[in-house]
Amino acid sequence: MSEARQLVAEAFEVEQRGFDLRAGAAGALAALGPLAIGVAVDEPAIGITASLGGLNAALAVPLGVDLRRGLLWGLLAVFGGAASAALATLVAPSTVALVAATFVWTAVWSYLRAGGRTGALVAFVIAAQLVILAGLPSEGLGDTARGLWHLAGGALGLTLMIAACGFRSRSAGHFAATQPHGGTAALLEAGLATLRAAARDRRLATHALRLAGIVAATTLLYRELDLIHGYWVPVTILAVLQPAEHDSRVRAVQRAAGTFGGTAVVVAIVALTASEWTLVAFAAASAFFLYALRPRGYFWLVVLLTPTVPLMTSALDYQSVEIAIERAVNSAAGIAIGLGWGELMWRLPLHRRSA
Repeated sequence: MSEARQLVAEAFEVEQRGFDLRAGAAGALAALGPLAIGVAVDEPAIGITASLGGLNAALAVPLGVDLRRGLLWGLLAVFGGAASAALATLVAPSTVALVAATFVWTAVWSYLRAGGRTGALVAFVIAAQLVILAGLPSEGLGDTARGLWHLAGGALGLTLMIAACGFRSRSAGHFAATQPHGGTAALLEAGLATLRAAARDRRLATHALRLAGIVAATTLLYRELDLIHGYWVPVTILAVLQPAEHDSRVRAVQRAAGTFGGTAVVVAIVALTASEWTLVAFAAASAFFLYALRPRGYFWLVVLLTPTVPLMTSALDYQSVEIAIERAVNSAAGIAIGLGWGELMWRLPLHRRSA
């Protein structure tokens, strides 16, 4: 019982109090501005593609670092996400190609975890873009076009979030005081050195293979079962399964509470309206609070990301309350499969030798 209480306490811990109005406004505009334009000109597929790029690029800008470091992480998320969008469109027609691409893509980006918490988040958003966009209709967009629209949305999101963070750092001097000095070349050199060391890290390699294997397997499963929104199963596994057993359990508690709390909000909204503009407005409000409350901890990111993304995708593929219920069921399956797979793998001799 004491272990359970500790897990809950860690899951809901408030890391930093406050409400970041500028980040909230920048994030909402980045995530929903392109979608609003797409709906207005009757191009929702372009709008959702660009909006997902903006949403994830804005999330990738780390908190509490200097602007140069934030820009580099953001650029990696922008170009990595655009590559994910193009790749997803290319391989989506073939289940075999999608499963193979998912395995390789997830494993490769998992090594960004060597960059700490920000690296783990960027790895997640890039890999998740492949999984999500392969499950959404492209509405005739080719791989190049979809990648470019994602890139444009990501560039907008990065610009807006850097501007919001930059204004804060000049007024408070926060970022400059928390990071060591060094030029861009020095940062890139340090990053490459970290990745070279990560390539020799057996624990990280074991995690990359473990994660890639189960994400690819559940991608195959939902495609074979023809689950329309089954991509939420592998996406949830991407979010939950961590290198350490304890960390995975904490993530599972956060993901479960956030998902089902956010799902209740989505059900209430989509049961009342099918209006694209109303859905966009509610998604914008959710995105605003997502970024404004992001410093408080991972739980708030999940509980607000849960309604944001389904409301965004409902503007493209409206499913009434079904999409929210399916998201909850698929997320629950992802949590159970991810933890079950992790419990099995952590007890194998290979994992114990690499730990």
